[in-house]
Amino acid sequence: MNKVKRNKVLITIVLLFSLSFNAYSSSTRHHIINMGKSLTKCVFSPLYGIFVKGPKNIKEAYQYEVWGREKPEKKGQLRYKLFSLWRAPGEETKGIIDGLVDSTKAGGQFLKEFISIFFSD
Repeated sequence: MNKVKRNKVLITIVLLFSLSFNAYSSSTRHHIINMGKSLTKCVFSPLYGIFVKGPKNIKEAYQYEVWGREKPEKKGQLRYKLFSLWRAPGEETKGIIDGLVDSTKAGGQFLKEFISIFFSD
């Protein structure tokens, strides 16, 4: 019984190794190109969050609060316009945080590509 289990495990391992796909390592040039892309994204993601993502969030919040009401008589009322102004700083802050998160991810990718050059990945 033990021999049968061992044979099944051995056959499974052999099949897994035989079915694996070829892996091609990147050249140093390719790593440097990826590092450049990641560094650019790392630098410009916070600016994208401030100037693009934040205002887009504010616009969507305004559209929802003022014109997205289910009842037609509630659409366009002053109190919902004022409430959308109250929400604007929070929406801008969310956009900035999204930009910072993307910047951090890109910085991590930059470091991974940099390390891969020296360890021949």
